[in-house]
Amino acid sequence: MSRKKIAVVALLAVILTTGLTVSLSAQKQAKTEPKVFIPKEVKAVMEAGLLTQQPRLDIPFAFSGHLYLPAAGSFQNIFCLEIANRELGFVPLTPAPPAKAEEKAAEDKPQAEPVIEMLANFELFIQFREISGGLPGQVYREIFVPCEEKLTAAEFNPDKVEKYYVAYPLPAGKYLAAFALTSIDLKKIGTQYFEFSTPDPASFSSRLDTTPVFSAKAIDRMDAPDRRIILHKNYFTFATLKITPILDNVIGFKENFDIFYFNLGAQPNAEEKYSLETNFEVKKGEETVIRFAPVVFPFPIISQPLPLKRMVVTKTEAGETQEEKDLEPGSYILVIKIQDRNSGYSTTKNVPFEVK
Repeated sequence: MSRKKIAVVALLAVILTTGLTVSLSAQKQAKTEPKVFIPKEVKAVMEAGLLTQQPRLDIPFAFSGHLYLPAAGSFQNIFCLEIANRELGFVPLTPAPPAKAEEKAAEDKPQAEPVIEMLANFELFIQFREISGGLPGQVYREIFVPCEEKLTAAEFNPDKVEKYYVAYPLPAGKYLAAFALTSIDLKKIGTQYFEFSTPDPASFSSRLDTTPVFSAKAIDRMDAPDRRIILHKNYFTFATLKITPILDNVIGFKENFDIFYFNLGAQPNAEEKYSLETNFEVKKGEETVIRFAPVVFPFPIISQPLPLKRMVVTKTEAGETQEEKDLEPGSYILVIKIQDRNSGYSTTKNVPFEVK
């Protein structure tokens, strides 16, 4: 069994034993928690752009994706921010000078070049407002995330745009998220706004659906879940999983399409076992170019590598020959047809992807 499969099976145990989709009472309890303080100067800038959703570009950044996965209370909402290194205020971090007692000994030793790191300290503030009547309403939650990033001098490229992920559980509803990235002294404040919805777990009691389907470049298991909100570079965490996603589903030539999603509304049988018959096929326009053998999944959480190889039939005077070839670069649709054998419910998902 691969490391990815082991990690996913371990997460399934967490889901089934702790009830990752818990009752609405947890949502009500969350409502009573104290709000995190956002400095008044940051809050004033965030709220100035609420109605127009006009960003402030002191520290430019952009949203490039939103995912959700089952979590306590409803769903864990995962946001991807794209930020260029030059915007985060990286500064050289040199080693501390040696103590005097060490200087004499150091003179007798070959002197290596000091290792220089680049350090960025900044802050992230998030304000979630429930949308009512098409307008941002009352504040539901305010979040403060202290951030620190380190790079070696060799790694540091000021023009490189990195992907950062932050996640937070929210009950069902429609929200406007105001994000603010700030310098430590709050002299630079950049803002962006993002509207999104979180579905109601109860709405899947009589239907089958999935969370957004995305490609997972890597999945690793952590010793314990995050105990606080953290801005992670290149990955997000979900329970005890560390997941590096490819949100645009652009797959390298000769690489697998490693898909990840959760079946919503899947029903276990009397023995608490799932049975999700799933058919995958790759289409280009109306043509089916790859059809995979049906799979019956015993879990609602799916991590499945799909080899992007197709059979090419060549006809000659000597007869027909079949040859397996890698899927050519281009744009495709992955069609996922799911039948829950226990409940009889079914759903079909069309997932665009590209091979480059």
